[in-house]
Amino acid sequence: MIILEPRNILPEHQAGFRPKKSTLNNIIRLTEYAKHQVYGTDRRRHAAVILFDIKAAFDSVWHDGLIYKLNELRFPQYIMNYLMSFLQNRVAVIEIENNVSKPFNLKSGTPQGSPLSPLLYIIYTADSMNGISDHTEHGLFADDTALWTSSNTTTSLNNRLQQSVDAFESWCKSWKLKLQPTKTELIHFTVHPRRSFKNPINIKIQDTIVTPSDSTRYLGIIIDKRLNWRSHIHHIESKIAGRISLLRFLNKTAYESNDKIMLNIFKSIARTMIIYGYPILLTPNDKIWERLQIIQNKAIRAALGLPIYTSVDYIHRITNIPKIKEYAVTLLQRYIQTAICNN
Repeated sequence: MIILEPRNILPEHQAGFRPKKSTLNNIIRLTEYAKHQVYGTDRRRHAAVILFDIKAAFDSVWHDGLIYKLNELRFPQYIMNYLMSFLQNRVAVIEIENNVSKPFNLKSGTPQGSPLSPLLYIIYTADSMNGISDHTEHGLFADDTALWTSSNTTTSLNNRLQQSVDAFESWCKSWKLKLQPTKTELIHFTVHPRRSFKNPINIKIQDTIVTPSDSTRYLGIIIDKRLNWRSHIHHIESKIAGRISLLRFLNKTAYESNDKIMLNIFKSIARTMIIYGYPILLTPNDKIWERLQIIQNKAIRAALGLPIYTSVDYIHRITNIPKIKEYAVTLLQRYIQTAICNN
């Protein structure tokens, strides 16, 4: 990164495995774009996002292609020697029911588990968005690739998005990466989400037609076509139930339950899940935060072994833990300050 960042080699919107960037960068960009296009303009537009699935992305990095790109970037020779040694002369075998194949050389893929592998992947794909039209935005987080755009009509929107998808698909073919259309997701944002359109959004990838879904997962957030976050809150409620049960179990089975330790565990395994994606949830709709607050109340009671009827004010007074929306606002203030300092 010491070599890459000052030279602006990596795309601005590649947020994976980079200092001062996170999943939040692209989550915020996408959701703010969609809200502005659909609800924030005088003439409400259509917007759509397509989320690609790249088959075995890290395992498909073409060694010769990566080395070519590294040479083009004029890395120092000692780094090139190290990277070539890291990639080349790797062998593998296949075992099926105790039958082992002969060793064979690997001509693609970066070693799993190595901290260098994600960095090599984002270098390999650094130019993947160069052919995308100016009317289309993109967000990258390692191999998570998203394209989004907008237009006044569904026909124009479809054409714009298809043009950009074709450009990305062409790039993938050139560099031996394969898209999986059946695992690719499409969301159509519109002010009339229940309406059937004469020319609906349909994107073709290879020989498969991708049609819009009501909701999908993007970088840990459930995004729905209405942008009301109900699906995401429901997802949190479902996923966190097991963690609340774990907190209750730990409190009951500990030889000497320590409130400080239990609250730290709560913060680590429960609050992090509740608060994830907080910038996009800070909307005028307080019902979102009422539901999140209920989840936090349950988790704290479980961590401390308190009865379910224990008052919310009492819980927060004895723990000195802020209510979840207050905590989110504090995090947002820090996030903004950090962004200002970084710029």
